Amino acid sequence: MNILAYVQLRNIYGSTGSGRVARQVTEHLACEPGNTLRILADPIDHKRVVHKAGLPWTEFAYHFFNHETSKQQARWIFSGKPTAEHYWPEAEIVYCTNVSYVPTKRARLVITIHDAAVFEEGALPHKWLFYKQRLKSRYLYSMLARKADLIHTGSNFSAERIAHYFPGLRSRLRVVQYAVTPRFFSPVSAEGESYLEGHGLRDRPFILLPCGFHYRKNAELVLQAWPVIHKLCPDLKLVVVSHCDPYYARRARALGDSVKMTGFINDEILCSLHHAAQLVWFPSVYEGFGLPLLEAMACGTPVVASNSTSIPEVADDAAVLVSPKSVTEHVEAIEALLKDSSQREEMSRRGKIHAQQFTWSQTVARLKQLFSTLV
Repeated sequence: MNILAYVQLRNIYGSTGSGRVARQVTEHLACEPGNTLRILADPIDHKRVVHKAGLPWTEFAYHFFNHETSKQQARWIFSGKPTAEHYWPEAEIVYCTNVSYVPTKRARLVITIHDAAVFEEGALPHKWLFYKQRLKSRYLYSMLARKADLIHTGSNFSAERIAHYFPGLRSRLRVVQYAVTPRFFSPVSAEGESYLEGHGLRDRPFILLPCGFHYRKNAELVLQAWPVIHKLCPDLKLVVVSHCDPYYARRARALGDSVKMTGFINDEILCSLHHAAQLVWFPSVYEGFGLPLLEAMACGTPVVASNSTSIPEVADDAAVLVSPKSVTEHVEAIEALLKDSSQREEMSRRGKIHAQQFTWSQTVARLKQLFSTLV
């Protein structure tokens, strides 16, 4: 099967969430027997990113469009040209690894859409960029309802919400759950352990917040709950991984050195942080899937998370789930887990077993089966 994957390369390195999904899906599709995969990409992003991503990205076959990514996307949407066959006439499947559009003649078009957050009230902050993004997204999704042959998403929750806003997509929506980056099933590395040592986290108990301070990740609740938790457990530190909204970062710094913001870190360090953490805290307001849940579980780290959107579907009974609106529930759940080592051991055991069900080789094998029904 000839697959032309449209990948926004700027998101595959130094990225989380959708970029992590795009990277793993692409790499594993290329390994599937019978697949010939080529990548459609922005040449500027290729020059800037691919050498950092390393193998197999440095060896993939690429086709490049002529304009910057957003301008090229606008051209495809409004003119329908050039089609995918212009870049690779033999393409049978054109696969957009994130919500976007590439026009086709004969090839079948498959899109991964992660969620419907931009249309949901309360999922994102209502700034002017939000309304601009919602307007653009509404036009794009309406076009996909006319043009796409298949829509892939990672959870039943997301499929239902996408279909709620765009009923015309319902019959073409297929759920194939995402998976754990293989690195998190492996032991810690010297690089990650050195980071812990160098940052004073080897012998300091801490909670890991894996998705930065953001509105969607419930930063407001965290900033209210953490002073209470820290008062109950004065030796405890909150380690916040990934990029942070500057507004919330300023407020977090005002809480003193009990909060450590690492910025973006690689998977070697993240793996060691997971293994060393007392627990992972994932109080997100809205998730289309929730990869950090499974990454924590794969490392055997107990999880306290929200009981809303896709999270119960992904976590099942392998995490402690509480309301994303209740500071008290989060504080009580974390305090109880910190005080009960036997419960932490039980959650660790359940999490490891649960995470084993989510491998990218299985996910991509299912995707390939869906692709096969179209050609």
